Amino acid sequence: MRRLIRLCLIVGLASLAACGRVHHKVHHWPASRFYAHGIAALKSANYPRAIRFFQDLEADYPYGRYAAQAEIVIAYAYYKSGAPTAAIGAARRFIRLHPADPRAAYAYYLEGLVDFTKNRGVIEKVFGVNQLRGRDTTAARAALRAFETLVKKYPQSRYAVDAAERINYLTDMLARNNIAVARYYYIHGAYVATAARCKRVIEHYPRTPAVADALGLMAMAYERMDMTHLSRDTARVLLRNFPKSPYVRALRHAHVLPARNAH
Repeated sequence: MRRLIRLCLIVGLASLAACGRVHHKVHHWPASRFYAHGIAALKSANYPRAIRFFQDLEADYPYGRYAAQAEIVIAYAYYKSGAPTAAIGAARRFIRLHPADPRAAYAYYLEGLVDFTKNRGVIEKVFGVNQLRGRDTTAARAALRAFETLVKKYPQSRYAVDAAERINYLTDMLARNNIAVARYYYIHGAYVATAARCKRVIEHYPRTPAVADALGLMAMAYERMDMTHLSRDTARVLLRNFPKSPYVRALRHAHVLPARNAH
């Protein structure tokens, strides 16, 4: 029994020694070799292995010319591996450590992209009022902030055009979401909340088509609260800017706006 235990210890120590030799050998690689192996793992979609190579590169060569590139590629690898929180954390770390680096533009873009796709189900259902009402739009708003920062700080970046398109998409989606919530409040008699949601759309998303709905719902909510002056003023703004809005007819029917043939 003692011989068996001794033999197991010898085998275990030999294995540890071998592992130590391999580890020692790997950590004497030049930075370029770490990077090459990381890129190879990335191309073969072995993202955990790629991340390990890039992390080892950072550990051994924290100030080398490959280190910063490894940091940004780690963020991408986390994104591709389906780890959004880690991807955003790595992107923000790069921005914090290298605020003046031109590659920070990609870090902002990646951060926005991760949040953009995180709640894809919400975004893809943008036209479904029932599906949108009550959904958490935190990720969409975070994506919007990241893309807006990118466009503002790096307008000449190769990612700026795509970021601007996503900004338009997200802005429209968030405005529609607020209108969906406002309609829900209106149907259930919460007219103060309706007006507040509509005001948010007008203030935060003034260039979206949802502004027409916001003005119409707000005028109707004011009318239900017997706030006649506010209702009529809002309705006039709607009529002047969106004369074909379906709310115009509803407001005429409610006598908030004069009839079409009235003088």
